[in-house]
Formats: sequence, C-alpha cells, structure tokens
Amino acid sequence: MANAQLQVKSNTNRLGNKNLVHSGFKFQAKNKRGIRTYWKCSTANCPVTINTLNNIPTKVSANHNHGSDHMQLKVDDVLQRMKVRCTNELTPIPTIYEEELVKLRTDDWNDDIQELVENIPTFPSCKNTMYNKRKKNLPVLPNTVDQINIDGIWSRTTKGDPFLLTDDSIAYAHLQYAKESNTLISCSYHIC
Repeated sequence: MANAQLQVKSNTNRLGNKNLVHSGFKFQAKNKRGIRTYWKCSTANCPVTINTLNNIPTKVSANHNHGSDHMQLKVDDVLQRMKVRCTNELTPIPTIYEEELVKLRTDDWNDDIQELVENIPTFPSCKNTMYNKRKKNLPVLPNTVDQINIDGIWSRTTKGDPFLLTDDSIAYAHLQYAKESNTLISCSYHIC
C-alpha cells in the first residue's frame, strides 16, 4: 500500500497527548525514536500497529480484533473543536460548549447526529479539561506587587489601543484605561 493511499489524521486526547486516527481506529504512541514513531491501537489487546517517519505512515500491520468506533471518533472531533476554541478565544467556556452543540442541530438532523449529540459528554464532565486548556494561555495571577507584569497583548484592547497607561508600584495594580485619544475612562486601584 503506497503512503499516499493511507488516510491518517491526528488529534489530542484528554491528557494532551497526540493520537493517530486511521480507517476509523484510534492509535496511541507506543515509542518514539527521533523522527520515527511507533503507534499501537488504543484498544487493549489489539495487535495492530502503525509506524510513521516524520508523521508519514510507513507500515501498517495485522487486522484489528474489534470493530471501529466511528461514533467515538466523531465525539472526539467535536471535543477537539471545543478545546481549540477554549485555547484561541476568550468566549465563556459554557457558551463555547453550547455553541458547538447548536452547530450540530442543523436541517440535516438524522439518527446519526442524534446519536452523536447523545454521546457527547455533559458539560460538568468535560468542563475541567476545557478550563485547563484556557488556563494554559492566560497569565498566572500575581501573588505580590513585584510579580505584576502587564505587557504584550495584555497591554492593549481588542482593537489594539493602549490599555495600560501607568503602573503605580505603590498601589496594587493601579491601572488607567484609555481610548485612542488617551483620555481617562476609569481608574481602579487597591492599596497594599
């Protein structure tokens, strides 16, 4: 079988590790050696393995001793989209969850889509994963005045205007907000 004919894609599992998907089956990394990765079927006691070189499959062995779970792969895709949005957006996480479910409810509603929606974990069961994804991209909250460092994207509004005009080290996070005209909109500070 030529490499071009092998349909593979990757996604990340709930632990943040990369999985490989081939022909409706999910594989997890068993061993890595440089640019080579050796994958095994994620179902216990299944003998099928895949070898990749620079993420290009070079060898697929044996036949699976179980059926593929296409529905779980679809659920994983929906959850992956939610995680990506949690990482890239500041939309509230419950809203992201609801919006992704609403996207599935189209005019093409059928038994497969209903089964997919029924198999998606409830928000309480997957919210920790989504909040952890969001947390990785947000700065750590400071414990002391010395730890306050507002720079980069955090010093500008979503339109790119200056957000922080002054930083008073005597007051805890004394921030002045400004528009393009550099006028004072509000001032907030907490004395240490």
